[in-house]
Amino acid sequence: MKAGLIIVLAFTLLLYAGAPAAAELLGSGFDPETWPGLMPDFEEKLDPIAGELLDAMRAGDDAGIEAAKRELVKKMGKYAGVPEIIPEYGSPIDTSLPDLAKVEKLWHESFKRMQGRNGWEVADPPKAEIQTGPRLRVSFRNARAYLHSYNAGLERSDEYLKYAVEGFNYITSTQASTGVFGYPYDPNTKNRLKQAAARVVEEGRARGLTMVENGWVIDDLESGGLQFDNGVCGAGLLYAYAITGDARYLDSARRAAEWAIDRPLVNNWNYNCFSGWVLARLYRVTDEQRYLDAATVKFKYGVLPGQMENGRWFDQHNARIQYHSVMLRSLVDFYLALVAAGDPYAGEVKDHVIRGLDNLAEQITTYGASNVHELLSLDALCMGLMTFGYHENWERAANVNVNFLCDHFLPRLEEGGYPMTETVAQYLLHRRVKDGEARSREIEIR
Repeated sequence: MKAGLIIVLAFTLLLYAGAPAAAELLGSGFDPETWPGLMPDFEEKLDPIAGELLDAMRAGDDAGIEAAKRELVKKMGKYAGVPEIIPEYGSPIDTSLPDLAKVEKLWHESFKRMQGRNGWEVADPPKAEIQTGPRLRVSFRNARAYLHSYNAGLERSDEYLKYAVEGFNYITSTQASTGVFGYPYDPNTKNRLKQAAARVVEEGRARGLTMVENGWVIDDLESGGLQFDNGVCGAGLLYAYAITGDARYLDSARRAAEWAIDRPLVNNWNYNCFSGWVLARLYRVTDEQRYLDAATVKFKYGVLPGQMENGRWFDQHNARIQYHSVMLRSLVDFYLALVAAGDPYAGEVKDHVIRGLDNLAEQITTYGASNVHELLSLDALCMGLMTFGYHENWERAANVNVNFLCDHFLPRLEEGGYPMTETVAQYLLHRRVKDGEARSREIEIR
């Protein structure tokens, strides 16, 4: 279970904050005062069972999955569902409804600071010997936020759309001949993640494989890592297609989805979810059953087996708030695809999503905003609210995130000239949808 439990070092600007006693739904492992740490000797203790779980996942063996999962959770004990890195939260916890005009004004100001700094604006040419720029997920986040801004009908919406199109045009231009959206390849970098990618390249080349195209790593040796950027780029392109009607985006997303279909399931749940996301969304656009069938494999056997009854994923890596959130965000798309198909499995998936969002909201309203430089939880909460309607606890948690971002975290970003957390654009869209002033094209993508 190395991919799912590996320690990931993360930089954060958050401050520790005092918090009330942990709610029963979460357990004391979320309280910085009682966090138990990373499970000792987890590889030795868990790898054999994790191997059995992966075999069962790939075979679609429900009984085998359940047995291995039960044994893993038992052996993990107090570490099950507890993040691998000590959680950090921001205070105060303000659940009041944010002033929409204020949030929108701050977002417009942040947009100005982004000029010249978007992922595609600081990247190397899409075809180069090496790629020293940011990962494609950065361009995706920028461009998707601008689509939200356009979709919400914010002031200067045409300008937001212009930048979104620039971003997605850049993304399509980077796509490999195999259909995958790859990872920057820079063998000379000191960046830890890119160094790891360079090692994968060397291993693949030693096997006689084509690993790099136009400076992009195009093979992850079935570790699952490329599913992240490939999935988000494909899903984002389908959103751009829904807004613009540009068939190039649909064609590019289809190629990314075809690559995703062939990826074997891995034991990092969030990697599988990214492939499931683009496949579910492509079904919603095309009505082609094979994409929904493939998405069902990714989610039923590659994501949902990791979730516990309290809504959390049991491995310590995916117990972190950002990965918990991205899986819920993608599961919303899967639910919508199932509803569109009239598939009764939608009811079960809805239950999984609601339990996960309830747990997410409990964490935020108990301890405060977390992962504020990304606020992926805000994205998941808003997707849930726009899909399933009003849930007071989700709304309160979203308010906590936005209030802390605007009133306490943003000033520190502004001091360094940094932009606002991009998921605030999703919140602005949610508020416009709630007030009947907009309709989310992601939710109604058909």
